[in-house]
Amino acid sequence: MSPVGGRDGAAPARYDLLVCDLDGTLLDASMRLDPALVEAFHRAAAGGLAISLATGRMPAAADPYRDELGITAPVIYYNGAVVRGAHGGPDLLSLTLPRGVLGRAWTVVSQAPVHPIFYRDDRLFCGERTLAVRRYCDEEGLTVDVVPDLEEFLGLGSFIKSLLIGHPRDLDVVRTRQDYLEIIPVAASKGAALGPLAAHVGVALDRVVAVGDQENDIEMLREAGLGVAMPQAPEAVRRAADRVAPSPAEGGLLRLLGELFPEHFA
Repeated sequence: MSPVGGRDGAAPARYDLLVCDLDGTLLDASMRLDPALVEAFHRAAAGGLAISLATGRMPAAADPYRDELGITAPVIYYNGAVVRGAHGGPDLLSLTLPRGVLGRAWTVVSQAPVHPIFYRDDRLFCGERTLAVRRYCDEEGLTVDVVPDLEEFLGLGSFIKSLLIGHPRDLDVVRTRQDYLEIIPVAASKGAALGPLAAHVGVALDRVVAVGDQENDIEMLREAGLGVAMPQAPEAVRRAADRVAPSPAEGGLLRLLGELFPEHFA
């Protein structure tokens, strides 16, 4: 990890775009934003800094935080499957799973101890509203529709992703949390989505700071000019980053942002 900035060990003259993950990065276990962070983001945006989010969440679960933070730039949703323009504008990027892939996947995992949910048309669906599904919806502030015939439903196209909730020992592919496994379009990642987002706001990738805390953030941290891992991130995430944010006791993410964006966060 670079002690100062970019991958060659020297920070560029300035960074012009900040892209942050939500869960575990800006949000703690309480699912609330720190008022000091909200105030700092508003000040930075008012001072001209472009700020965005890159999240595995769907718009309905992410937009309340986007609005609370005062973010007006396009946002990366669904772990990079969608980059949506500001204020719900046209999508800069929109990927979906091949038709039928979820039906085939379900024949493999249907007997496994997992609780699946499916994302389509910016809505959430399930075959059964289990305790795990209800808990997920409560955490994210979402409602879920129960599908009466799951096999027929999964034959449809236009699914953006599926999430399997289960014990970590039963899950292993795209982890967004230890007990979550995601099935997403093969070309989708936060890292791949970062290019269209940065291009839209007119910022070169080497002037982007990206912040994350989980394995689904690794490509984004590598793609950005400066990748920042949260202090509690797994070792693989911290290794992929240029910097690791200070612990809360040492001033946390805001302290590092004050160093990287002195004209906006100091």
